[in-house]
Amino acid sequence: MRTAVGSFSPLVTFIQEEISLPIVTIGLLGIAAPLAFAIATTMSNVPTRRIGVEKTLIATSLLIVGGHALRALSWDSTALFVGSMMCLLGMGIGNILMPVIVRKYFPNRVGLISSFYISLTALSASAGSFLAVPFAELGGWRFSLGQWGLMAALTLLPLIALRKNSTPEKPLPGVGKQKAIWRSPTAWAIFGTQGMTSVFGYVSFAWLPLLLLEHNSVSVAEAGALLSLFAILGLPAALIVPGLAVKYKQLHAPIIWFSSAMGMTGALGILWTDGAHLWIWVAALGLGPTMFPLALTLYNLRSRERSTVLAVSSFGQGMSYTMTTIIVFLVGVFREITGGWEFTLWMF
Repeated sequence: MRTAVGSFSPLVTFIQEEISLPIVTIGLLGIAAPLAFAIATTMSNVPTRRIGVEKTLIATSLLIVGGHALRALSWDSTALFVGSMMCLLGMGIGNILMPVIVRKYFPNRVGLISSFYISLTALSASAGSFLAVPFAELGGWRFSLGQWGLMAALTLLPLIALRKNSTPEKPLPGVGKQKAIWRSPTAWAIFGTQGMTSVFGYVSFAWLPLLLLEHNSVSVAEAGALLSLFAILGLPAALIVPGLAVKYKQLHAPIIWFSSAMGMTGALGILWTDGAHLWIWVAALGLGPTMFPLALTLYNLRSRERSTVLAVSSFGQGMSYTMTTIIVFLVGVFREITGGWEFTLWMF
């Protein structure tokens, strides 16, 4: 689900040899993920209520495959951006609908199945960043970006098998309940949880390799490996947190505090450390998005019906990714204005 998120930033230096990528363009591509995910929240409700979740996911998988192909064939930065947005819009709709799929097929195994699919999400993000440079060295940056389309195509197989179950989803009954989402403290709390983890995650995916290259003087390969370390540390949380969240509600707040503390510790460590200990601080930063599997699990735990899961998921993810888009963009603006990273990291 997330190969397009981590596979671009390690390849910037390779792409710049063929396509002009000024810092503003890199910044726009950096915000493509949260921007697309925010837009996706406005696109998921209509098709699911007309053709059902499974058929909507088939369409989004085809969109992702087409996006990967366009990224590989890009002739300028505009084509690269459009291809990236196609991939990420499809992935964003998947973000919204996966909790609905879990509730539909596994209502009594929310923790277990959430752990499974969130783990695959973490693995795909890590694979995208870790393998980006080796694949580019093997067959060029176009091959590195394009081959992920094959993985996206494989997701079509189970979805096609389930297409007969694709019945239109029911909307929330009544305008009052739609508006109630905006007044719900629970919905806002879930937004806050996912908002913080999204900022940690997407600022890092967009800017961490460039920060490490410029501020910590690592090589391109090292920057890609460190981004992969950041991404793979989401896997333990994906395996453990959903189950804990289901069984022990009193652990929700400690998980949030731990995640926030580790993210801030990692950012400050990267700012102050030398190259020898850099991996320690990147690892700490990688524990910052621990709240992500908690947020996705809460969509099901705090909702009684599938229609409510869809509504709360759209609200929480839409708000959090909109906020993240703004912050990721501002990080690039402050980096361009100041010419460095110290002030930017202290600001955020």
